[in-house]
Parts: sequence; structure tokens; C-alpha cells
Amino acid sequence: MVKVKRERKRPKTKPIQLAPVQESTPPYKLQNVVATFFLGIDRIDLRHLAQTYPFVEYNPSKFAAATVRILKPRTTALIFASGKMVCTGAKTEQEARLASRKYVRVLQRYNVPVSFCDFDIQNIVASAYLGRTMRLMELSQQYGAYVSYEPDLFPGLVFRTTAPKLVFLIFRSGKVVITGAKRRQDIDDTFGRLYHSVLKHFFDTEGSTGNSSEYRAMTRLT
Repeated sequence: MVKVKRERKRPKTKPIQLAPVQESTPPYKLQNVVATFFLGIDRIDLRHLAQTYPFVEYNPSKFAAATVRILKPRTTALIFASGKMVCTGAKTEQEARLASRKYVRVLQRYNVPVSFCDFDIQNIVASAYLGRTMRLMELSQQYGAYVSYEPDLFPGLVFRTTAPKLVFLIFRSGKVVITGAKRRQDIDDTFGRLYHSVLKHFFDTEGSTGNSSEYRAMTRLT
């Protein structure tokens, strides 16, 4: 009797589950950090301040605050009679804090009895470039509840997120301006989700013009 050698069955191996490659998000750049702080006094005579110190500008017929500027970091501060100051023009949160402290030191150097209190970031403005032209009309039609798009009044589409509350100005050219954040992490998280979930699905693969006026004319013809 001839014995037939049976082939051993190889155990079935499970297919390797490859994790999807996460597409990178376009980088953004901080353009302006707006911060507020208090000087520790209830009332400041802005007219006296401007008349006494040459570095203070004050024109009450134009604006209700006095203006002070420094070069490093290059920023502008508004001094209100209530003792509140607003610092604008900084490129990072650290620059905003440093500049705010410098404004207080300048006033203290001239014997103005102020102190540095209650510093807070109010708004971070950033910009990004998506690298592709955008189908803004289709985007506005699909996400109407979150979007405002009136190309005859303003060339950009306004996209508002709710958690956190940020505003994205999206232009036909692919430029994006982000505003409303109080933390850089809010921009990191929200811009990444918005890009991968929404924006990259509205790249224009047919139209080539990045000009807002030409795009507006094209959408009227379709």
C-alpha cells in the first residue's frame, strides 16, 4: 500500500492593516497677535499724558485713545482713559507679552504710576496658502449654514466655525486668513480639520484663474 504524503496546510495569515497616510496640512504664519492688559489705575488723563511726553500721540477728535509705539518688537499700543491698553502688531504670543511689559516700563521710567496687570491674548491672526484655486461658489452652496459669500461686496468667502469660534476668510486664489483665535492650538486643530474635511474637496481642477473678478464673471455664466 502506497502512502500518500499529505501536504501540511499553511496557517492563514491576516492581511496587514496599513494605517492611512495622513496628508499634511498647509503651513500657516502668524501675522498679528492682539493683547490687552491694565495699568493698575482707574483713570488716566490722556491729554496731560500727550502734552507731557513726546512719545505719546493723542487726537481725541479722531480716536478716544492715545497711541504709543516701540521698535523692538515693532508694535503699537493704545492707551485708554480707563487704564486699559491694547497692544497690536506682535508676531507671536511671547512678543505680545514682551512688548506689553516694555510699554509699562516706558511709562514707569517717566514716573507715571502704572503697573502690569491682567495680560490676556484677545485675537491671533494668521494666514495660509492652499496652493490651489478654490471653488468658492460650490463651497458656499454646500455649507451655507456656516458660510457667508457675497462676491459683489467682498471677494472672500467667510467660513465660521463654532467650537472654537474662528473665522476663515477664503479667497479664490487659495489664500486663507484666520482670525478670532485666542490660542495657537485652536488654529492648529481647527485649520487642520477644516482643510482635510472641507477645503481640499473644493479645489478647482478646471478653472485656472485665481482672479476674484474673473471667477465671479465665470460663475455668472454657468
